[in-house]
Amino acid sequence: MTSNEQRIVCAANRYGAVIVCGARHFDMVMHGVLGKLFCDAEHAQDCEQGFIDNSGKFHNRYEAFKIAEAAGQIRHKTGGPEPRLYSEDLY
Repeated sequence: MTSNEQRIVCAANRYGAVIVCGARHFDMVMHGVLGKLFCDAEHAQDCEQGFIDNSGKFHNRYEAFKIAEAAGQIRHKTGGPEPRLYSEDLY
């Protein structure tokens, strides 16, 4: 891997301009942050799920799949035949 190679580094949910990161979508880390940001669980679910790369840029599941695939990060494909990335694909 070269130092400038784009890689996916963690799961992320985007709420407008706010991005909440964690090892997996809605894991304990995300739940902790969401509990501080939103007072109701219904609002906390209103997000776009995706991932961030090693430069901190948010990517939806389709964009993230292409990046992870090009970087050789996909250990095993889960979640169906479509080219969408799931955190389980990475580890």
